[in-house]
Amino acid sequence: MSFSEYIEVFGDNILYLLEQHVILFAIALAAAIVLGVTLGTLVYRFKTLDTLIVPVVNVLQACPEIVLLALAIPFLGIGISGALVPLFVKGVLPILRNTASGFASVDPRLLEAARGMGMSPAQILLRVEVPAILPIVIAGIRISAVMLVSVLTLTAYIGVDSLGTLILQGISRMDTTPLLIGSGLTALLAITVNYLLFGLERLASRRVS
Repeated sequence: MSFSEYIEVFGDNILYLLEQHVILFAIALAAAIVLGVTLGTLVYRFKTLDTLIVPVVNVLQACPEIVLLALAIPFLGIGISGALVPLFVKGVLPILRNTASGFASVDPRLLEAARGMGMSPAQILLRVEVPAILPIVIAGIRISAVMLVSVLTLTAYIGVDSLGTLILQGISRMDTTPLLIGSGLTALLAITVNYLLFGLERLASRRVS
């Protein structure tokens, strides 16, 4: 079956799988941002946590995605939760590292000036530190986002619909058409997300400067 014929017959299914992939990606990235920024802030504020949190995250980052999926199935079952929970952790480390390094890079003179003006710790965080670290954090989010777009194709192996479903169909049926469509859309989505977040990163950098 040619590309045009395949798209004509299965066009609605392709759009559905693309939509599902985007939804899974949005959920996974949001969870990775919340956890990564939180852990990165804790690691910076409480240095003793560095030796506890970072090694655990490093081990999870180093584990192959298939292994994480297999380990999660007995606890979370087969489905969206069983797919998202083990995979979104792959996006946590870049955000954690960039958040911690962003806080560490804030000019101490800015913090002293803010304290001298009578700002509270919360005001210093929101008005001084957050704007200063935002470009660095967004850079970490961009790395995580591109990684998650591709990693989420593996959800098809445990029965969760995504662009990986097309790739898996192509491999199992030895049919290059769904394989190329699935991988092509995944690559296109990753490139789009990368450029969008890169633009946001540059915008944040201009506002800081």
